[in-house]
Amino acid sequence: MVRKSAFYVSLLGLSLALPAVAGCTFHGEGKLGGQAESPPPAPAPTPAPTTTAPAPTTPPPTTEPPKTSGVIRSGDSIKLPGNIVFDTGKATLKEGSGSDVVLGQLKQFLDENPNITQLRIEGHTDNVGKQADNLKLSGDRALTIKNWLVEHGIAKERLLAVGFGDSKPIANNSTEDGRAQNRRTEFHIAMLSGKKYLGMDPKGGGTVFGE
Repeated sequence: MVRKSAFYVSLLGLSLALPAVAGCTFHGEGKLGGQAESPPPAPAPTPAPTTTAPAPTTPPPTTEPPKTSGVIRSGDSIKLPGNIVFDTGKATLKEGSGSDVVLGQLKQFLDENPNITQLRIEGHTDNVGKQADNLKLSGDRALTIKNWLVEHGIAKERLLAVGFGDSKPIANNSTEDGRAQNRRTEFHIAMLSGKKYLGMDPKGGGTVFGE
């Protein structure tokens, strides 16, 4: 009897121990085998909002102001913004004197004023030398200017080359400064819109050269 009771107690102890085995729990990181579970992927960063730059505005084109020749008109007289210089005692333009620039401004003035249908180009000298020689030199210089303008596009019918020699001084010929002032060229309107300017003689009382 004693042995049967001991065996019964042993079986009872075994049955009491089994639930403890069956109810055991596992501790870990959520996966069997001891492997750690990977964290969820981080969300993709939200792209920064893009702003479209406004299209550059093109400024409206500016109208270039009309060019001016620098020539001044006073009545029938045309004043140039510079001097026309000739070689001493000759009718040739002095090289490097800037005469071409001044004549270019006169040419532009005539282009801008087609109503000036004839311009009188006057040549004048001092009183040194013979009057006949001075008259020829003055007329030849006026003709040089006329030919320059014709070569640069001005119709020859719009130009009148006239010589006065030493007959119309504007300063005293007894001084070098006075003689330098008398050696000059002048420009006057001879005809305006096809008519004599104020009814005056287009030649101005001088001798025409190169007709």
